[in-house]
Amino acid sequence: MPGNSFGTPDPGSGGRARPARLARLPLDLNRLPDRLADVVARTDGIAISRRFPVRMAVIADPSLARALLTRPEGVTQGRGIAALRLTLGQGLLTSRGELHRRQRRLVQPAFHPGQLRRYAADAVTAARGRSAQWSRLAAAGAPVDLAEEMSSLTLDIVGRTLFGSDLSGAAEEISRAQGELLRLFPRLVRPGGMLAGSWPTPIRHRLRGSVGRLDAVVHRIIDSRTVAEPGGVQHRDVLSILLAARDEETGRPMPRQQVRDEVLTLLLAGHETTAVALTWAWFELSRHRQAREWLAEELGSAHAADLLDDAAWERLPRTRAVLAETLRLHPPAYLMGRFTTADVPLGDWTLPRSTACLISPYALHRDPRSWGPDVLQWRPDRWLTADGDYDETAPGQPRGAYVPFGAGSRMCIGAAFASMEATLVLAVLGREWLAEVPAGYDPGLAPSVTLRTRRGLPAVLHPTPAPAAQEPV
Repeated sequence: MPGNSFGTPDPGSGGRARPARLARLPLDLNRLPDRLADVVARTDGIAISRRFPVRMAVIADPSLARALLTRPEGVTQGRGIAALRLTLGQGLLTSRGELHRRQRRLVQPAFHPGQLRRYAADAVTAARGRSAQWSRLAAAGAPVDLAEEMSSLTLDIVGRTLFGSDLSGAAEEISRAQGELLRLFPRLVRPGGMLAGSWPTPIRHRLRGSVGRLDAVVHRIIDSRTVAEPGGVQHRDVLSILLAARDEETGRPMPRQQVRDEVLTLLLAGHETTAVALTWAWFELSRHRQAREWLAEELGSAHAADLLDDAAWERLPRTRAVLAETLRLHPPAYLMGRFTTADVPLGDWTLPRSTACLISPYALHRDPRSWGPDVLQWRPDRWLTADGDYDETAPGQPRGAYVPFGAGSRMCIGAAFASMEATLVLAVLGREWLAEVPAGYDPGLAPSVTLRTRRGLPAVLHPTPAPAAQEPV
């Protein structure tokens, strides 16, 4: 790759900078995150590969990445989102244009701060219920897979909060179907994969089978709410908003297929990313004794107990810092794609029409130019101010260098919900349990739609020591 020569003005381009030439990127998603991290660390703006049927650009500069993510015109979503439409239909994650704007405006009230406070109480209740289950497992000496535990727990919380439904009986069915879809995703995003997913092929057969199992769960959720409820129970969650929506011109309710698309999108996306982040947080805590003790100082206090009773997640700065640092090194949404539909000026460059653009939070979060020489060290205290308060700007990174939830109009609508949920789950369980992962265990990376661990996260659970009694004053 060119080094210092990148970014020099091209005399024939009217002073515009010339992008670096990029060698062919691997089609294997397993190798892509680290390859992109290498490209970003060695590039000063944009790197373009001309060896694909479609021109590809890696956006290596944080300010340019944010500019592209927040750009309202001339770009659309990439191949990955197109592949997800085969499963999710036209939900918030995959819809475009006016449909996306209308649905986002419609659903937004379900994520307002007042609603989050109500959801937070349910998250604490669910986490305490899981802690009780862990007591029985620990008494029997049974190890757990923390990846599976976090997935089923966050699914439970999403069911309770966003849909007012108990999904415990469907957890295994959802997990099996979702796992199959994640295994198929790398094949769908390869050249020819979309055709294989649309035509009568074995991939299409497997895809339809998994989607069918998820649809059965989703339609049970919808039907349980559309049946008249005794006492006129009123809900203020996502499902009630979708079912109460009426077309401004015709007065007709939202089509059932659209309700299905939104419910399935929020069901899967609403628990998957949080579960992945929590899994990586447990892994890092198991490897860093000092950080574990530092967190225990916060969670073991009587003050923390009161905060959890009140579900006051915003007042747990160290717990939030642990999750922010985990999202930095292990962002579940590790790759974001955009496709230019027109020539797009971006800083000193112009991205030609029909350029597939890759923005990698995984790579941007690991660039030493933005984060310093200790960039690969998992150090949660970088997110705290000198007064011990949590501050997303405390590390001093440039704007756009930290984008775990994206940016702009397509920023994850549930970002605040996910942060609240993850903070409270980690606080409740971390206050009561130590998770001992085997020494030297490498969970591996399984890049698909999200950045899961490849081999789960086996752990033995130990109750935390009881807090020392306070001396009377």
